[in-house]
Amino acid sequence: MELYLVRHAEAVEQSEGLEDRVRWLTAKGRKVAAKTAARLRKKRVRPELVITSPLTRAVQTAELLLPDLGKRAVLIADSSLATDSTVERLTTLISTHRSKDGLLLVGHEPLLTRLAAELLGAEPAFKFTKAGCLALRLTGDGPLTARFLWYAPAGAKTLRSAKKALVRCS
Repeated sequence: MELYLVRHAEAVEQSEGLEDRVRWLTAKGRKVAAKTAARLRKKRVRPELVITSPLTRAVQTAELLLPDLGKRAVLIADSSLATDSTVERLTTLISTHRSKDGLLLVGHEPLLTRLAAELLGAEPAFKFTKAGCLALRLTGDGPLTARFLWYAPAGAKTLRSAKKALVRCS
């Protein structure tokens, strides 16, 4: 199964009286998310399921991506992708949906980088940009492990080399 990890797009800054969970996308964030959506369409990313963090900025990012992900993609929110979640909760979520044709997760840093490191057995050598997408292929039927496919940072060239994109863990 192919797994796509997308970091939410740019949101308004946190300020006094504004709860983190309700921060919404800026105009720039919406524009960049729309460009990411078009890029994913060109790459023929067609997940069966899109799961987003329930935080406003992630939901809005997922909603902007959805029309370009094909007609069969279904969108749900899950607290396993929230900012206070853990890699263990995320791997359980992924395992639950492992039979799907493809899975796209929209979430937050540093959780997405930690998940990628766990699945790849390597640390990403890149900074997970807002609205950036990491494509992985889950391997085997046992414990969750993955193979690097590509990383598409927002507004930059796609990295296709695992050697350039990853730092192996000892």
